[in-house]
Amino acid sequence: MKAISLSELNREALLRELNTDNGYLVANISMPDYQHILTLITEQYLHVLQMVCPHKVKQFHAEPINQYHKIYQPEDFDHASTWSKNARLLGPSAVKSMLSGAIGTQLNRLFGDYLLADEENMGWPGIYWRLVRPGNTDIGSVHADKWFWDLGHGDMPTGYTRVKLWMSVCTVLGSSGLQVVPHSQHSDDWKYHGEWRNGMQKPVLDEDLQSLNLVSVETQPGDCIIFHDKLLHGGMINSSDETRVSLEFTILTPIQEFVTLGLKQ
Repeated sequence: MKAISLSELNREALLRELNTDNGYLVANISMPDYQHILTLITEQYLHVLQMVCPHKVKQFHAEPINQYHKIYQPEDFDHASTWSKNARLLGPSAVKSMLSGAIGTQLNRLFGDYLLADEENMGWPGIYWRLVRPGNTDIGSVHADKWFWDLGHGDMPTGYTRVKLWMSVCTVLGSSGLQVVPHSQHSDDWKYHGEWRNGMQKPVLDEDLQSLNLVSVETQPGDCIIFHDKLLHGGMINSSDETRVSLEFTILTPIQEFVTLGLKQ
């Protein structure tokens, strides 16, 4: 699926693609927006590193974020606990700064009077990024985001439905990124169970992965995959020689936007 400019994306076509067709669509943001988002992430990344690894922060600063794995050593600090989700959530000022750009205008045009989910109950919109070293994946089992909500993670306001946006910040085409199962949002019969991990229930798929039509979505830095809340997806194992960086958030769009177009949520 070829990426089109977010500014050229038609709202009706997008919502129809999410609901009645593949369940996802690829778009790209403007270069100024991309550079600004990369800067916001890098600033937060370096701030965390100066707290946990001050003796090497100069080395991390001298290299782009996608070279993190070449500098990091296990004896420096624990990767998993240092890069918890809370450490990767953009702060309120960064969120406001990001949404003040063209991407905020386009989201408003496409999704109407939208909100961004505050899944961690921080008090501001939840936009977070991921840091995935070569040879690793991030999300784990293939899943649908809806399952997290069904297991009690997050509170939904009345009159809204969910759409997810995943953005490539630093990825290598064909070697790191996201996999999806096209059309999987049409079924409510996928089997899964919840497992307690890190203080919350997380969904684990109970289907044979080999039976799924998993497709690796081709994305380059600045490309966004906008997808249905029920679409099955999962992170690719990072087979590149660069650290993968991505950003994501959940859009809460008024159900009326779907009803107006004659689409079911």
